[in-house]
Amino acid sequence: MIFSEKSFSRPRIVALTSITAVFFGLVAVACAKPVVLNAIKAVVNGEPITQSMVDQAVQTQVRVWLMGNNGMVGRAEAEREIRKMEEQALDDLIDRNLILSEFKKLGGEIKDNFVDESVNQFIATRFGGDRDKFLAELNKSGMTIASFRDVQRDQIAIQALRSRHGGDQVIPNTPWEKKRIYNEIKGDFASAGQPKVRMLSIPKQTPTSSEADQKAIMEKVKSSLKSGSSFSSVAKKYSDDSFASKGGYVGVLGKSGTLAQGLHDLAYQLPPGQMSPALDMGSHWRILYVEERVGKSVPSFEELEDKVDQKLTAEKRDKKLDVWLAKLRRDANVRIYE
Repeated sequence: MIFSEKSFSRPRIVALTSITAVFFGLVAVACAKPVVLNAIKAVVNGEPITQSMVDQAVQTQVRVWLMGNNGMVGRAEAEREIRKMEEQALDDLIDRNLILSEFKKLGGEIKDNFVDESVNQFIATRFGGDRDKFLAELNKSGMTIASFRDVQRDQIAIQALRSRHGGDQVIPNTPWEKKRIYNEIKGDFASAGQPKVRMLSIPKQTPTSSEADQKAIMEKVKSSLKSGSSFSSVAKKYSDDSFASKGGYVGVLGKSGTLAQGLHDLAYQLPPGQMSPALDMGSHWRILYVEERVGKSVPSFEELEDKVDQKLTAEKRDKKLDVWLAKLRRDANVRIYE
């Protein structure tokens, strides 16, 4: 079977799993316990998958992932993603081998022009079409263009079968299914609303009170708030600003005004029911407290229906794919070794 251009959707370049010394600075560590080198991790239809094969797949895929995401994600996010992918390395490699074996059984073939298009798309998306920059990054990663093309070829083949088995033959989404998804995701699209804010201010020094005395007052304030005293009562007792007589009540903050910009922005970041730490604002320490959010609005079902439909269809496709992969595993002879 030759897959035509319409037989599959263009693949997204997604790293399967790996770990990289670029982020983690991994080094070899001598262990007291004996280590089995290149242990067999699984056998698929009589073909062994060894630890070195898993490691190689990991290294190859992470190089592609790093090239594709360099500068687009922070270090912490990249570490989480790579660690997560590393944890499922063996399962991914087993599924990959099963899918590619099935592809060959069906007589599938990925022509060079499809690989060319995939590589060009990668360069256009990740390197702004600058092929020289792409080749320089490829060289830094230790990959050859031939090995990179092999990764793309396999990804196209995998995506072709995944699209076929999770594709268009999905049961239409019913109104009650859509309502369920809407109730699950509507909070993610709700507007944040406007913060209802209280504030207290402690001057660092007054004509009748030294800086040391004011620091002691600040510690009393923090202790009182920590022990559960109401913000309003503490503000009335200790605060020194125009809001003190009202228990520190500033009001509901609009998009601008009332507070200095830094305090205003912080108030919008604080969740309801939370206080800021004591903030050094030059002549004063200030503490903000967001009582609640007002004017919070949730999009209607009609406004989110397209997103609901997409999410529900994706869930159904994932389930179809899971069933198909489970069948591949069941029909194959797969043994996994701890």
